[in-house]
Amino acid sequence: MTTDLHPFANPGRTKLALVSRGVALPEPLPSPSRYISQANAAESVIDIRLPSGHFCTVPVGQPYTEASGFSLHGDEERGFFLHCGGETAPIELVAVPHFYRQTTRSGARMGSIASLHDRLLILHPLLGCGFFARTGQACGYCQYDSMLNDETPPLRDPLELIEVVRAALRERDVDTVYLYNGFAPGEDAGLRRLVPVVALLRKHLGHRQIALETVAPRELTVIDELYTAGLDIFICNLEVHDPKRFAEVCPGKAAIGGQEAVWRALTHAATRFAPGAVVSHLIVGLEPPASTVDGMKQLIDRCVVPLLHPFRPLPGTPLADTPIPSLDDVEALLLEQYHLLAASGLPTNRLRDMGRVLTPMEARTLVGRPAQLEERLALSGIGRRLSGWRDLLWRTLWNSARQAAMRYGDDRQVSLRRLLLRKGGSYLALLACTLLFLTALQHPPPPGLDPPGWRALSVFGLCLLLWVTQLLPLTITSLLGLALLPLAGVLPPQEVYSLFGNPSIFFILGAFILAAGTVCTGLSEHLALQFLDRVGLGPRRLLLAMLLLPAVMACVMPEHVVVVVLLPIAREVVRGLGLRGGDRYAQSLFLALAWGAIIGGVATLLGGARGPLALGLLQETTGRSFSFLDWSLASLPIVLPLLALAAGLLLLVTPFDGLDVAAARGRIDDRRLEAGALGAAGWAMGVLLAATVVAWMALGHEAGLAAIALIAVALMFALQLVHWKEIEPLVHWDVLLMYGGAIALGKALVVTGGGAWLAHQLIPQGVSSLQLLLALGAATLLLTECVSNAAAVAILLPVALPLALEQGIDPVRTALAIGIVAGFAFILPMGTPPNAMIYGTGMVRAPAMMRYGALLSLAALLFFAIALRLFWS
Repeated sequence: MTTDLHPFANPGRTKLALVSRGVALPEPLPSPSRYISQANAAESVIDIRLPSGHFCTVPVGQPYTEASGFSLHGDEERGFFLHCGGETAPIELVAVPHFYRQTTRSGARMGSIASLHDRLLILHPLLGCGFFARTGQACGYCQYDSMLNDETPPLRDPLELIEVVRAALRERDVDTVYLYNGFAPGEDAGLRRLVPVVALLRKHLGHRQIALETVAPRELTVIDELYTAGLDIFICNLEVHDPKRFAEVCPGKAAIGGQEAVWRALTHAATRFAPGAVVSHLIVGLEPPASTVDGMKQLIDRCVVPLLHPFRPLPGTPLADTPIPSLDDVEALLLEQYHLLAASGLPTNRLRDMGRVLTPMEARTLVGRPAQLEERLALSGIGRRLSGWRDLLWRTLWNSARQAAMRYGDDRQVSLRRLLLRKGGSYLALLACTLLFLTALQHPPPPGLDPPGWRALSVFGLCLLLWVTQLLPLTITSLLGLALLPLAGVLPPQEVYSLFGNPSIFFILGAFILAAGTVCTGLSEHLALQFLDRVGLGPRRLLLAMLLLPAVMACVMPEHVVVVVLLPIAREVVRGLGLRGGDRYAQSLFLALAWGAIIGGVATLLGGARGPLALGLLQETTGRSFSFLDWSLASLPIVLPLLALAAGLLLLVTPFDGLDVAAARGRIDDRRLEAGALGAAGWAMGVLLAATVVAWMALGHEAGLAAIALIAVALMFALQLVHWKEIEPLVHWDVLLMYGGAIALGKALVVTGGGAWLAHQLIPQGVSSLQLLLALGAATLLLTECVSNAAAVAILLPVALPLALEQGIDPVRTALAIGIVAGFAFILPMGTPPNAMIYGTGMVRAPAMMRYGALLSLAALLFFAIALRLFWS
C-alpha cells in the first residue's frame, strides 16, 4: 500500500481500501454470528462504521483479506479497533440485524431472502440465479449456487417479500430496497414477473427508493412497465467496456445480445427515469484503466451514472487467480469519475448508503472537498423524502404523457418537459381562478345588482373560466358550481340539488341507454353495412354514402356513438383502397364521416346533449318548453342545405382519378360476413326505437319526452334485448352530471337577476329580435369551437334567456337558436367528439379540417340567418 493511501488519513481512502482489500481477523470475533453475514455463496462480510460516518461492508475470511494490511481487534466491552501500518482507529462494528433469524409464512429464514446494510436492503425475489452456470457460460467473477440453477428460477411469494421488508423497516429506517433479478430466458429477461412485485413494494415503501439490478432485456417496453409500477433506479451492468474482454469475462451475456443489448437498455431507461436514476457498474481491474475511462465517458454521455466496483477474486470462479487492482489505479479512476460527473451535472445523490463501493457522492472526500449544502440536504431525512415525492411526481407526469401518446398515436409523443410546464401552469391558473373568485365574493355588488345576484355571477364567472380553459373536466366544473351556489348563499341547498330531477336529464339518460342498445344488439352496425352494400362501386357514391349514412344515424343516436360505430368500417375501406394518412380521398372519407354526424346530429334532440340541455334550462328558468317535433322543424331548414353544401364541397375538393373501390367493397363484404345476420334482438330493437321516435313526435307534449324515453328503456330490458352490464359502460354518466350543475347555474342567474344584469351590460338596448338572435348565433358558433357544444349552451343560454324575456323576444326561439347553432363545430379537433376522433386516426390534416370547416361554419351561420328570417318568424 502506498503512503499517500494511508488508511486513516482520509475517510474516503479508508473506505476504498477496506471495501477493495477487506480486513483480516487475527483472532476470532466474539459471537461471530452476531457480526458476520454471508454476502453470497462464497463471501462473508462485516459491517463497519468509520468515525467519519462512512459505512463499509467489508469482506472477511478470503485469501486476499489476510494480506490487506488491515486487521480488526477488540471486543464488545473495550470496543473495536482497526490496525494498519502501526496506526489504530476506533470503529463501530455493526451487528447483524435481528430479523435475519425470523421466518416467513412459508418457514423460510428471512436472512436467506434479504440482507440489510445500513439503510440499504438487498432483496432476492427469485429462488436462485444460475441460468448461465447451467450452460457453462457464467461470468468469470461470479459465484453460483448450483442447487439453484433452474433455467427459469421460480419467483418467491410477493407477500413473503413484503413480510421481510416490514420486518426490516421495524428494525431500521430503510432508504433503498435493492432487487437482484438474475436472468431468465425470454425477450424480457424475466423482468415482467417483477412488475407486480415492484407495484406491491411501492405501496408499502412510500417515499423510499426501489432499485433493480438486471441483465439487459431485449424487449424494452418492460422497462417502461417497471417504471410505471414504481421502480426508481434501473441498473444494468456493462461490467467491462472493452468488447473483446467483455466476451471473455461474460460469455453468457455476450451470447444473448452482448454489450449492444446493454447499451440499448440503458439508453431507453435514461429517457424514462429521472436524471441520475439509471446506473451501470464497471469492474475495475479486468481491463486497462484507459478502457474503463472510455466506458465512463460513454455512459455519462447517455445520462447513465457509472458505478465503479474494485475487482475481488472469489474462490471457485474462473477469475479466482486474477490479481486485485492496485489502490493507486482504483483511486485514479474514482477521481476521474468524480470530475466527469461534476462536469456533466448528472445528479449522484441516488447512490447512497452503499457499503460495498465508494459512491460518486463519497468520492469528493478523495479531493478533500467538504459536503456542500445540497449534498447534506440529499442525505438528510427531509431530502430523502423530497427525492421520493419528486419521483412520484415525475412518474405521474410520465404516465400522463404516455396516456396522451396512446391517445394520439405513437408518432405524437408528448414531451415530459412540456407536460411538466403544462401541469405547473394549470396549477397556477387554478390558483389564480380561485383567488379571483374569492376576491369577487368580497367585492360589493355593482349598482343595480343585489348581493345574491352578484354572488351568482361570481360563481358563473368561475365556472365560465374553468369551462373555457378546461382546467377541470366539464363535469367537475358543473358539480363545483352546484356545490358553490348554496355555499355562497345564492339558493337554498334543497332547491339547488332538486334540479337534478329536471325531466331533460332523464330524457337524455333514456336516449343514451336506447343508443347503447342499438350498439349492443348489432342494429347500428347492421344498418350501416346494409346501407354501404347498396351504394354501388363508384368512388363518388362511396364518399357521399359516408356523408349521408352518419347523418341519418345521428338523427336517432348521439353523434359520437355514430362515429364509434362507423369509424372501424371507414378504416377497413381505407385499408382496402391501400390509402395512407394524408391521401386526399382518405381524408375526404373521414371528413365526410364527421361532417355527416355533426350535421345529422342537429336534426333531432337525439343527436347530442346540447338540445336536451337547452330544453332543461328553458323549462327551469321560464316554465316554457318545446317539443321533439318543434326542434326538428326549426333545425331542418339549416340542416338540409348544409348537408347538400357539404356534399358539393367534398365532391369539389376530392380527386377521384385512379381509384378502384372494388377492394374496399370486399372489405365491407368481409365485415358483413363477420357480423352475420341481424338477430331477433336487433329487429326488436329497431321496432322499439322507431316506435319511440314516433311517440316523441306525436305525444311528446302530453306525455313528456322523459317519460316516453324511460318507458322505452324499461321495455328494452323487459324484452331482454340487452343486459345492464353491456349498457352501463356506453352511457355517458359524466354528461348527465354536467347537466345538473349547468341547469342549477342557469336557474340561479335568472332567479337572482344576475343574468339579466349581465345581459344589459353586454348587449345594447333597442336591438330587434332578429339582430339579437343573429348575434347570439354568431357568439355561439365562435364559442362552440373552443368548448364542448353543451358547455357553450350552458354559458350563453342563462345570460340570453333573461334578456329575451325583458325585450319581449320569445324565449323558445332563443333556446332553439343557441341549442341548434351550438352543434355546428366544424373547424377545430377539440370542438366536438366526431372531429377529435377522425383527427386521432392520422388520416386528416389539421389545415384541411380548419380550412373546409371554416367554410361550413360560415355557411351554417348564413343558413341560420335565412331560416330565422323565412321560417322561424
